[in-house]
Amino acid sequence: MNRVSFSLKLGMKNSPTSRLLWLLQIVGWLLISNPAFAQLPGTVAAEPMGSLLIVGGGDTPDAVQQRFVALAGGEGHAKIAVFPMASMKSDEEANEVVEDFRKLGAETHLVSLNRNSVNRESTARYLEQFTGYWFSGGDQSRLAGLLLGTKALDAMYRRYHEGAVIGGTSAGASVMSSVMLTGKRRTPKTPEDKELQNIARGMQEVSEGFGVFKGAIVDQHFMHRARYNRLISAVLDHPQLLGVGIDEETALLVRPDGLWEVIGSYYVKIFDARRSRIIDDEGPMAKASDIRMHILPMGSTFDPQKRRVVF
Repeated sequence: MNRVSFSLKLGMKNSPTSRLLWLLQIVGWLLISNPAFAQLPGTVAAEPMGSLLIVGGGDTPDAVQQRFVALAGGEGHAKIAVFPMASMKSDEEANEVVEDFRKLGAETHLVSLNRNSVNRESTARYLEQFTGYWFSGGDQSRLAGLLLGTKALDAMYRRYHEGAVIGGTSAGASVMSSVMLTGKRRTPKTPEDKELQNIARGMQEVSEGFGVFKGAIVDQHFMHRARYNRLISAVLDHPQLLGVGIDEETALLVRPDGLWEVIGSYYVKIFDARRSRIIDDEGPMAKASDIRMHILPMGSTFDPQKRRVVF
C-alpha cells in the first residue's frame, strides 16, 4: 500500500474536518511533487515596487532629475547613491549629478565600487540604506563586468523590489536590460559584411545586462547618433524583446504599474517584432515584415502587454 492510499484510509476513520485536512495535505503533496508546479514560484514572483528611470544621454533635463528625487522619497527624504564606474575618465560628470541632486534636497553620495568591494557584506549593508541608485555614462560593459553576480547588485535589486528607484544615463541606461547592446559589431565574416552598414541579423554584439528592465533591449543617443539600424538588427535577433531607442535629453520611466512613461525633450521609439514575420536564411540582408514602431513624445505612456499607447 503506498503512502497516499494509506493516508486516505486513515482519514476516512476520522471526522469530516480531519478528512478535509488529509485531502489538503494530499493535494499539497501532489503539487509539490509535480515538476510543472515546482516552477510556479519563479513565474508568479512579486512585481517590483520600485521604478526605473533611464535617460538616452546628453544633458539630463531638470524634470527628469526632479522626478528621480521624488521617486526616491522627495526633498529631505531621498537618499541617493551615484555610481561613476562606467567611465575610466574623471568623476566630473558624476560629481555634477551629485550636486544637482543635492540642490533638489536629496542626500547624495558618490559611491565608487571596485572588484575588492562589490562582494563584501559591508558593501551590501551600506547600499541598502539608499532610496535611489543612479549610474552615470561611459561603457555599459564595464558596469556589467564589475557588478553582475555580486552582493552589491543583489542589494540594489532587493531595494528596487521594496520600492527604491534605479536610474542612469547613456551606458547607465543600456545596462538595465537583460540582453545588453555592447555597442560593438561582430567580426565580419566576408568582405561584404565589412561594408554592410544596413540592417542585418547577427551583426550586433550583445551580452548580459543587469536585468532590471524586463522584456526590452535598450539603445541610447538614439536620434543624435542615428542608431535605428543597430537597434532594429538587435530586435530581429531577439524578437521576444521590445527595442527601446531613447533620444538624448529624454527619459523612459518604467513604473510599478507596468506602464512606460516618456519624460524630457524628444522621443522614445519602440520597435515591436513579437508578432512579426522574420525570414531566417543565409542572406546577409535582413528580411522581416509586420514590425510595429511607436514614436512617443513627452507625456506619452505605453502598455507593453496590451501594446497600447496613450498620447
